[in-house]
Amino acid sequence: MDAGLTAINLLVIVVTVIGIGLTAIGLPGNWLIFFAALGYGYLEAFVYMNNTVLLILFGALLAGELAEFAAGSLGAKKENASRAAIGAAFVGGIAGGIIGTGVMPGLGSIAGAIGGSFAAGYLAEYAATGSREKAGRVAKSIVVGQALGLIFKLAVAIGMVAFIISKLTWPG
Repeated sequence: MDAGLTAINLLVIVVTVIGIGLTAIGLPGNWLIFFAALGYGYLEAFVYMNNTVLLILFGALLAGELAEFAAGSLGAKKENASRAAIGAAFVGGIAGGIIGTGVMPGLGSIAGAIGGSFAAGYLAEYAATGSREKAGRVAKSIVVGQALGLIFKLAVAIGMVAFIISKLTWPG
């Protein structure tokens, strides 16, 4: 049984590190990390990976998702962006991410999301104000906000993985 436990622990570590990589390229890696912890808890009868640990991990996951979602909007608000620009940037980011994933999964997802947010935010702000300068500032602020949100979410992913590894039980 010791070899099996070691293999499971190593598998959890590999899967959670992959989760960090997925988060870094804009994919739902934090969810993978959480579900790896949940699966480990199930296998070990929720003794070490118990409800408290899982709730802490889920709270961190939600905080990372919320920060990523809100960061672009907060960046736009800093420049007094129109609501149309904020909404367009959100929709443009999703559309760009989907298109970018189709072109090149992974890095294309990030480039598409950033490009889509920038373009949609720019166009909507320009349509609302007629100012190229303001539209450029708004679009830039949206992209900076999104980048900061991704950095925060990545830090959350690393923290989640470190916490999970600290809860693994090892034979011996």
